[in-house]
Amino acid sequence: MKKVQFTLLFLLFALSVSAQEATTKKAEIGFNMNGKIGFGKLIQNGMVDLNGSVNSGDILFFYRLPSGTTLSTGVGLLDFNTNGVTSGESYALKQSYLRIPINLNYSMFILENQLDSKLSAYGGIGVYANTLLKEEIQTIDETFKNKNQGWNAGLGFNVGLRFGVTKDINFGLGFESQSDITKMKKNGVERKLEEINTVNFSFEFKF
Repeated sequence: MKKVQFTLLFLLFALSVSAQEATTKKAEIGFNMNGKIGFGKLIQNGMVDLNGSVNSGDILFFYRLPSGTTLSTGVGLLDFNTNGVTSGESYALKQSYLRIPINLNYSMFILENQLDSKLSAYGGIGVYANTLLKEEIQTIDETFKNKNQGWNAGLGFNVGLRFGVTKDINFGLGFESQSDITKMKKNGVERKLEEINTVNFSFEFKF
């Protein structure tokens, strides 16, 4: 019990110190553009699970409190590409998704005095709405195309480092893990993307 009380007192002290430091800083607003590369898994009824490559990017507007808490939202595109075999015939699958994310992050400076508040670490959680804009299945003989294949939702976590190049421009490098938490259902087909793990490269501009 004493350990719990000590931990709570320490957390309250840390929060009070952060609040006092925050009074000397100002809130920030701006936008963040990021590119992502990695891998994911497609799960769909009537098919074996398919592992493939992921290429993605977001344009997000953010509002950052003096405490380092950041709320951001915008739009993103994600491409999933893979190859498979069905009924003895090889095929290539390409899917393009539109995403609407809402993220909540927290950041803190690392070696603030030594690096003049240029390096910070961040981490957070996000949710997203997701729709499959188009799907292309290519075999040796023909190509099948589908559009607007429904909506679903997902959850993600991210961590990384952000480096300030100038007062208003930051570059970042991070890691993100996402997974659809509901299935996309249309025309009897149920699908979702799981285990989406990407390396993220970001450019941030503050107004």
